[in-house]
Amino acid sequence: MAWLDTLQGSGIRPGLGRMRAVLRVLGRPQNAYRSVIVAGTNGKGSTSATLASILTESGYTTGLYTSPHLVDIRERWAINGALIDPALLDASIERLRRASDESGITPTYFEAMTLIAFIAFREARCEIAVLEVGMGGRLDATNVVRPVASLITPIGLDHTEFLGNTLRKIAAEKAGVIHRGTILLTSNCDAAVLDVLRRRAEKFGDRFIVVRDEHDTPLAGDFQRHNVALAVRAARELRSILPKITTASIERGVARTRWRGRLERIAIGGKSIWIDGLHNAHAAEAVAPFIDARIARPRLLVFGIMRDKNVERVAQILFPKFDSIIATDPYTPRSAPPEELVAIARAMGIDAIVERQPARAFERAMRSRCDNIFVGGSLYLAGAAIESFDAKRKRGDENQ
Repeated sequence: MAWLDTLQGSGIRPGLGRMRAVLRVLGRPQNAYRSVIVAGTNGKGSTSATLASILTESGYTTGLYTSPHLVDIRERWAINGALIDPALLDASIERLRRASDESGITPTYFEAMTLIAFIAFREARCEIAVLEVGMGGRLDATNVVRPVASLITPIGLDHTEFLGNTLRKIAAEKAGVIHRGTILLTSNCDAAVLDVLRRRAEKFGDRFIVVRDEHDTPLAGDFQRHNVALAVRAARELRSILPKITTASIERGVARTRWRGRLERIAIGGKSIWIDGLHNAHAAEAVAPFIDARIARPRLLVFGIMRDKNVERVAQILFPKFDSIIATDPYTPRSAPPEELVAIARAMGIDAIVERQPARAFERAMRSRCDNIFVGGSLYLAGAAIESFDAKRKRGDENQ
């Protein structure tokens, strides 16, 4: 873990050359099992978790790789629905460290996370892995596999400094996860995006499926039905090569899906706290109807966001839905200054204050007169909220 920490701050260095070189030294562990790759702007994690749950319930040893983690780094690697065993994680990191020394290549932090997934899933004898793309697709560290299926969730404008400033350009980067012999499934409905994806699929003669139907889901939010539908349709299409998938195992997998920090509700101290890692305008637009329909007023928002996001647009979508706002700083090097968020809110006529430390912001929210509290704007903030409120609940249980 200390060695991994030395990779923090390595930044984003798109390209697959480093990954392939280290994987050669490791004996290409990514080829030891089948893979499904999941790209998109929002909904990747929920879709990946649902499909992995279905595959596990179908009797397949299943690896799930997602990012980032909210509280515990082990969240990034799950095997059959359980966080990676600490001993397996330690062994996988050590294997990677030795391979890095042997190859003379120091991976970026995200590349290291991905390489650990490939190593650990081979050691655990996984039969299939579900891999969530970190950013983009074409040059993402996950895109060294030849997937049996590529899933692409809705695409919006995000990471424009790396992926391009139009939907077509971003879609072209995401489409890089489509390879020859892959089934392509997408829940996108934008005509320009679909045109880009279709052209890429046609280039390789791949099946191209646009998923429109909806499916019941234990995950909150209408938009989650589309994520679940995408995972369910993928599972059905995979039955030709994974025959243990059945209607019953699909239903069990959907019902048992748990994905924290995505419209997660915690009831504590007579208040309802909703936590969502919405981190861009596309996600805010998806969550907004849920807030209107399901969360009664008065509502309080605890908000913090990274400064490289379209802060003004997210604020325009979210702020008017709340009666008061506490602005905080979830990740100091990258956060938008809380004072700027307060200025935006006050310009809209909304009561707003600064509480820089997230833990204090949550405490202040709990002392407010609002019974409905929404925490959002960043996955870092969602993770801090889960850690804080989980600890509060645990203390409450211990005191009973």
